[in-house]
Amino acid sequence: LPQQPAASAPVPTAAPALAPTDFTSRLRTSARIHLLLIANDQETLGSGRADVLLVLTLDPRARLLTLLSIPRDTRITLPGRGQVKINAAYAVGGATAQTQAVERFLGIPMDKYVEISLGGFREAIDLVGGVDVNPKFGFQLDGSVFRPGKVHIGGEQALAYARMRKSDPLGDLGRNTRQQEVVRQLMAALGQRSTADLQSLLSQLAAHLRTNFSPSEVVRLRAVHAYLLERQRTAHVQGVNRKINGIWFYLVSDAERRRLHLLLQ
Repeated sequence: LPQQPAASAPVPTAAPALAPTDFTSRLRTSARIHLLLIANDQETLGSGRADVLLVLTLDPRARLLTLLSIPRDTRITLPGRGQVKINAAYAVGGATAQTQAVERFLGIPMDKYVEISLGGFREAIDLVGGVDVNPKFGFQLDGSVFRPGKVHIGGEQALAYARMRKSDPLGDLGRNTRQQEVVRQLMAALGQRSTADLQSLLSQLAAHLRTNFSPSEVVRLRAVHAYLLERQRTAHVQGVNRKINGIWFYLVSDAERRRLHLLLQ
C-alpha cells in the first residue's frame, strides 16, 4: 500500500506500563495476582481428571481475595481434542494443560498453580487438625453423615463434604460453594501457622502436592497479602446444563466469559 504522508500519521503515545513478569517483583506492585488450585480425583498426582478448579485472585488495591470455582463439566474447545469438559485437560497433559485450559477460558494468565491429589487434600485437612463447616442441609456420602449446623470435620469427612453433588439441589454450583468453604477454612488454619510450621507442613505433603511456588515466594505472598484471610468474596460461573450426544456439559456463553474476565483481570 502507498505510504501515508507524515502529516497524517497518528501521534505516537507512550505505551501503558506493564506489571513485571517476575512473581516476586509483581508482589511489590498493585497488579492483581491469579492463582489456580487444581485437585484431581485420584489418590496420587498425575492421573484421573481435575475434580476441583479454583481460581484465587488477589487484589492489592481493593485488598480483596476473590474465589472463583470453575465447574468441571464446563464445555471448552481443547486443541487437538475438540469439544470436551474442561477437567479433561488434566488427563491430557496434567497441571500444565489444565492451567492453559483455564487461562484460555478466562483470557487471564495464571501467575502460579498448586496441584494436589485427593489423598493430599485429605491429609492437609488432618495435618491442620480439621476444619469447621456449616452444612445447609442434611446428606450422607461414603459413610459420612452431615446435618445442618456448624461441625468440625477431619480429612475423610471433608472429602465427602466437598465432593457430594447428587443430593444438592444446586448440583455442581452447590458443590463448588462447599469446596470454597473448605478451602477458605484450610487457608485460615494455614494462616495461623508460623513460617517454620508452614514449611514443615508443606514438606509433609510433598508426595501429594506440586506447585511452581518456591518456599520464599509462599512466605512473601503471605506477608504482602495478609488481607486474603480477612476480606474475601466468592464468584460463580453462570451457565446451563445440557446433554449433547449423550454427555452432560455445562455451557457458558461468551458474554459470561467476558464478565468473568472483566471481574478478575
